[in-house]
Amino acid sequence: MNLNLVRKIDYWIGVPLCFMFSVVNSISRFIPFRRKPNATPRKILFIKLSEIGSIILSYSLIDLARKEYPQAKIFFLTFERNKSIFELLKVIPEENILIIRESPPHLFIWDTLRVIRKLNREKIDIAFDLELFSRFTAILAYLSSADKRIGFYRYHFEGLYRGNLLTHNIGHNPLIHISKSFLSLWQVVAMPEKMSPELERKVEDREITLPKASAPKETIEQMYKRLSEFGVNDRSKIFLINPGDGMLPLREWPLENFIVLSKKILEDGKNYLIIVGKDENSKDRKSLLLYDALKDKRCINLCNNTTLSELLALFYMAVALIANDSGVTHISSLTPVKKFIFFGPESPQIYSPLGENNWIIYSDFPCSPCFSAFNHRNSSCRDNNCLKAIKPEQVFALLKNHL
Repeated sequence: MNLNLVRKIDYWIGVPLCFMFSVVNSISRFIPFRRKPNATPRKILFIKLSEIGSIILSYSLIDLARKEYPQAKIFFLTFERNKSIFELLKVIPEENILIIRESPPHLFIWDTLRVIRKLNREKIDIAFDLELFSRFTAILAYLSSADKRIGFYRYHFEGLYRGNLLTHNIGHNPLIHISKSFLSLWQVVAMPEKMSPELERKVEDREITLPKASAPKETIEQMYKRLSEFGVNDRSKIFLINPGDGMLPLREWPLENFIVLSKKILEDGKNYLIIVGKDENSKDRKSLLLYDALKDKRCINLCNNTTLSELLALFYMAVALIANDSGVTHISSLTPVKKFIFFGPESPQIYSPLGENNWIIYSDFPCSPCFSAFNHRNSSCRDNNCLKAIKPEQVFALLKNHL
């Protein structure tokens, strides 16, 4: 996916569409025979197209909706590549997961029209737009014809223009964890509409929950058998490493630092290094570059080569995961593996993984974070010194202290 192209499409097509539908929406308010909302919602839709990590962080909100309205039919709309994560979250039936294929363009358009048609047939009561200022999802929420459309709105922040397509506009707080921002959307469900940012109360830490994903014993045994040809056994110390997927290179720890750290880990003959994740859409396949640089039989490249269940098994087999902030990191938060996570242009205050056994490695530069919802995650930074400042020796010392 070319993110710059997505930004341009979202701006040049999204802005006029949002304006046009906002005019239609304003006029429709004067139509006297509009559908009367159900007192008890029977069908609830969540929209989060991209980022597996954010889908995981929305779990508390989805779970609350399920508990508050157990008879309601719950749908989730996302891109096709994210569908597998719902096998772990287990909050939405498979048949209620609606997908849009990102490419080629004609399939993207076809799926979008198909989904809109289905949502109108279903007569959605509440639609939650979980994207931060995406114009496309605001339009999808509006075209779903949901009686209540709840999502984030810029108010007096200089965020992205999305028109006036929601019935409940919630101010996005860039200083609290995104899981709490998602859960705050629930506070306005009972209101007929919400056009000002103040909410009723704070979201407590205890309200944020995550499921635990287990790995079947058989899958773990199969993975040990698969890795046995490299000398791995149940006495080996396995380190998982994810050097980056190339989607947002600015937020990735330098490859040369991963190489130095990996060599230090492999100095101990009991240690094995397994490269995990995905980088198939990247021009620079960092997994291959790391593997080629190490030239060690105890370095195993499984990037793009594991199923979700196999990845879970590796989390249970490993002593640590070392990675940039990514979807892999948030999937690992469903397991007890120890996680050592790099943050730079993105804020750990907002996007750090939930759960236990997390060590966030962050240099806390005054210019960091520079990615935000208000700039479409489009930074002017050309040299991520905030990540380069984190030295391999520093990370290795952290590993030794906690393993």
